[in-house]
Amino acid sequence: MKVTRFRRLCLSGLIGLLLVILTTCASNRSESTTPTPVESLVQPLGITLIFWHAWPSPEQHALATLVDRYNQDHPLTQVMLQAMPVASLTRELRMASQVGSGPHLVLLQSHTITGLARDEVLLALDGETLADVVPDDDLLSTAMEGVWASDQAGNRQVYGVPLAFDTLGLYYNKRRVEVPPKDTDALLRDAHALTNPAQQPPVWGLAYTLSVDKTVGYLPAFGGQVLDTNGQVVLGASGRAGSEQWLTWLLQLRQDEAILAIPDSITVESVLQAQAALITIDWSRSLPQYRALWGDDLGVALLPRVAQTNQAAQPYVQSDVLSINRQSVDAEEQAAALDFMRYLLSVESQQLLLEAGRQPTRLSLNLEGTTVEMEAARVFREQAQQGLPMPHLGTVADMAREEIERMQITVLRGLATPADAVTQSDAALHNRLPEAAISPQPVAPASPIP
Repeated sequence: MKVTRFRRLCLSGLIGLLLVILTTCASNRSESTTPTPVESLVQPLGITLIFWHAWPSPEQHALATLVDRYNQDHPLTQVMLQAMPVASLTRELRMASQVGSGPHLVLLQSHTITGLARDEVLLALDGETLADVVPDDDLLSTAMEGVWASDQAGNRQVYGVPLAFDTLGLYYNKRRVEVPPKDTDALLRDAHALTNPAQQPPVWGLAYTLSVDKTVGYLPAFGGQVLDTNGQVVLGASGRAGSEQWLTWLLQLRQDEAILAIPDSITVESVLQAQAALITIDWSRSLPQYRALWGDDLGVALLPRVAQTNQAAQPYVQSDVLSINRQSVDAEEQAAALDFMRYLLSVESQQLLLEAGRQPTRLSLNLEGTTVEMEAARVFREQAQQGLPMPHLGTVADMAREEIERMQITVLRGLATPADAVTQSDAALHNRLPEAAISPQPVAPASPIP
């Protein structure tokens, strides 16, 4: 009995000890699951912005570098860069917008802005918002004109900011051309002197693609005009004489056997790549290509003035426009997108884009320097300040461009004289204009459309 009682006492004590141990462990576990002050800090959810673009390399790498830097400096806003095919960018954007999705930001060519604005794809920026992103007077004016468009109600608004621009310039080999030609007569004189048909392959002093985008800048320099500042057709009236002179000049270039001036861009490019031409007219985006071709011998100059009129050429200026998708941003995302816009238009970001081969729109960016790239940047900025914005698709200005192209092709193929071509295009525009009068041309009111 005593043994049994002793065992019971021991068992009771053991059970009590186990209860104490279990209680202590439970208490410790409870304390260990209580977060420390550091662990209890819950990071707020950030904002992710999808950014579509269609830039090729090396510009794409520069854009990616800028995005990476922004993401590092803004941990609560992350921008995701997504490359898209240039041919389908606007189509994909429209399709995504119709279901309320797609990117938050998109980099567009300026000539596509009006169509997207009419379809209510892009977010319009008011003056106060735009001024908060960048001072309006610190952006290239012709590039800024390219971001204006009319909505469905006909109201003119801004639909983004121009990040970079593209325009024409005169490229030449400084080893053979010491001084760039200042006017069209000097251009032909130099080209004739440099052409060597006896060499194999023949060397051309001038290789020039006679496409409308590379020649239309000379139409107003000859005094030609298709539409006046009110959008009225004047091609067959006050614009006739200059337009006929422009077409005659193009035909003379085409028939000049001492230069290579043809509509076939592939042939011209092949000749240039073979280093069988010494002067050409091309887009600023082609600067890296000519830098690789001619190295330190590359020279870039303004387009030669028209000798007969002493007027400067007014080439098209195409802008790369950073826009916000109206259908996929809330208030917080819009604020973040505007902050990212501000960052890409900073002087530091614009400098990096310049180094990658894109011409920056920020006028306060210092372009001093003796490198080929800086000398070219000064030329392209001055040339763009003389130019006209690329017409938006679906506008009256775009209709004018189509007729200019048709007029030019007709003459170069020998299907009509310059006078007949002007008459035909004037009649065609008068017939078509009422159909497209819903959208004015995207140019400043004081700028006549060539």
